[in-house]
Amino acid sequence: MRMNKQIVVTDWIKEKPRLGSFLKLTLTSDERKILRGKRLTDCDQEIILQLPRNGKLNDGDILSTNESNFYVEIIAKTEDLIEISSNSKNELIKTAYHLGNRHVEVEIEEDILLTKSDYVIENMLKNFKVDIVNTQKKFSPEKGAHSHD
Repeated sequence: MRMNKQIVVTDWIKEKPRLGSFLKLTLTSDERKILRGKRLTDCDQEIILQLPRNGKLNDGDILSTNESNFYVEIIAKTEDLIEISSNSKNELIKTAYHLGNRHVEVEIEEDILLTKSDYVIENMLKNFKVDIVNTQKKFSPEKGAHSHD
């Protein structure tokens, strides 16, 4: 659905409305950090983000706009990632420590770590007793220690 009026995205809403029109906005993990500026939705509708600066866009978020009953749904884009696993929890913890020490963004799941594909990091990981697999998934890294939200 396209509109001729300028659509301004203003805030998050808690629950997905049952009625209304939805635009989908697919973004990478880096793009989901930027809460202000022009974007193109999946159907090439230009929108303007004017969200409060103290947040982050997450997969599945529903955003309100300046048009009543008109919403934007955030979709996390599939990204090239490195999946890191090990038979040793201790080795996986050490690996997470070293990635964090290098300020590398990491998503932590039950038995794996995920980070963006990077040949320098991939070479560093060869020094640990971990298995690495290149994969494509949605990426939602942990918030940093200095995060303000």
